[in-house]
Amino acid sequence: MKVRLPLAILFLVTLGAARAEGEVRVQEEKVAEGVWAAPTPGGANVGWFVLADGVVAVDSGGSAEVARAVLDRIRATAARPVRYLIVTHAHADHAGGAAVFAAAGAQIVCAEAAASGVVAVLQAGSNPGQASGVPDTSAMRAAARRGVLTVSERLIFVGGVRRAEVYYLGAAHTRGDLVVVLPEEGVLFSGDVAVNGVLPFLRAADVDPSGWERLLPRLAALKLEKMAPGHGAIGPLQGIADTLAYVRRVNELARRLVDGQAPEHGLEKYVAAPENRIENVRVTPEHIGNVRAVYLLEKARQAAASAPTAVPPGAAPTATPPSR
Repeated sequence: MKVRLPLAILFLVTLGAARAEGEVRVQEEKVAEGVWAAPTPGGANVGWFVLADGVVAVDSGGSAEVARAVLDRIRATAARPVRYLIVTHAHADHAGGAAVFAAAGAQIVCAEAAASGVVAVLQAGSNPGQASGVPDTSAMRAAARRGVLTVSERLIFVGGVRRAEVYYLGAAHTRGDLVVVLPEEGVLFSGDVAVNGVLPFLRAADVDPSGWERLLPRLAALKLEKMAPGHGAIGPLQGIADTLAYVRRVNELARRLVDGQAPEHGLEKYVAAPENRIENVRVTPEHIGNVRAVYLLEKARQAAASAPTAVPPGAAPTATPPSR
């Protein structure tokens, strides 16, 4: 399987969003009728769709300033209030503006496993001493106290002519990734579980590379027309296959390096060796960092698997039955 990954820099530049005289500008793309997505300053994409008399937004952008710009575009395109904000995971570039959405009346939704991180972001967002540029309003403090609505497996929204399905499919990019599917329109909001044209990020503290590899075929099996990824081009579906191919190859390489007792010091040399190169992937610091992170996880896993099982204090050792 080939990994077709264009230069990451092409998509790390936020298209259609720029600063003019200190103002953040966000330019959305219409993905389907009543469905939009947009890149934001900082690189993370956001999205929103009409549901009955309101709007469901997906991710907030990385700051209060960005979140306010996104809310302006939601008002301009959908002309309805935001009822819910789905946070795909707790990383700051996706959740950093959540307090602004909460103060505007949106119920925050996240994975159960991401709840503590998202609540921390909300609390920081209501305190200007912790989040620069966020006004300390009573609305924000009250929103932070309201807490979040969590998803352990799935949450279904039905309103008007639209159905939206929110799924927690297991740990992958983080322990608390959500994806959002609009089945009638064939649209997927993938968060960072699948990205277009940029390297997947495997260096999160709670990444699960094996879980990520198991999860992606489930997304690939969906009947989809378009994807709004957490990063990269909005629209193409190729990122699902490319992300799977990359994660799989990094997992394989990390296992091979651990099995071959490659030392962590100087790991760059092994990653750059011709036999370890991944087609169409440059040996950048980001790629090396991904391999190193998975290598360390695999090394720890193998060490734990080979460690002797401790006998609890006071427990009698298991007797071996006599042979007959």
